[in-house]
Amino acid sequence: MSEIMDDNYYQHIRHDLIHGISKGSNRILEVGCAEGATGLALKQSGQALEVVGIELVAEAARVAESRLDHVIHGDLESMSLDEPFLAPESFDYIICGDVLEHLKDPWSQLDRLLKLLKPGGAFICSLPNVRYYNVSFPLVFGDDWTYTNAGILDSTHLRFFTRSTGLRMLESAGLSNLLCTPLIHKRRDKVLKKGSFGLLSGLVTPQWILKGIKPIV
Repeated sequence: MSEIMDDNYYQHIRHDLIHGISKGSNRILEVGCAEGATGLALKQSGQALEVVGIELVAEAARVAESRLDHVIHGDLESMSLDEPFLAPESFDYIICGDVLEHLKDPWSQLDRLLKLLKPGGAFICSLPNVRYYNVSFPLVFGDDWTYTNAGILDSTHLRFFTRSTGLRMLESAGLSNLLCTPLIHKRRDKVLKKGSFGLLSGLVTPQWILKGIKPIV
């Protein structure tokens, strides 16, 4: 789950992940589609002709089925990706919002997903930043690493990333034209980032939005 999770988490539209998606007849795969609010927004805005979702939580997947073209309920790491609507190189975009940090092996799952992405297509994901000062300062100065029900130290997180390691994961998967954008919600953090001329970005950013392009060979 993300730093911004609340009781309505599964109903959120992830505007932060989709604002750069071009309008057109795109096929989009959203891993961790929740109740399908983001995919529905993509279709209603003309950014997608077809949206396929993958969702672990059964209740959320059932809601998403009424909003998206296809929904698969299950664990990405144990499911087959052999469905006809998951043909190789058939998606223009693949979105993973707050997913990779929950996986045992996000690197191999990223490789699997990218086989479904068209050459020239974009992979977009969000990752919590373990270097965020609310996490790193208690660890460095207080010898404290306490798991919580939500946020960066969500007890279901199995992997932890910084800006550099997140970018390295996308690069090792063969993606190019990498972009990394800070996702900052708190006014205090925005002030600290601006006041430090961006030098504190790695400490005041709770979450990164990363994007990479699958090269055209």
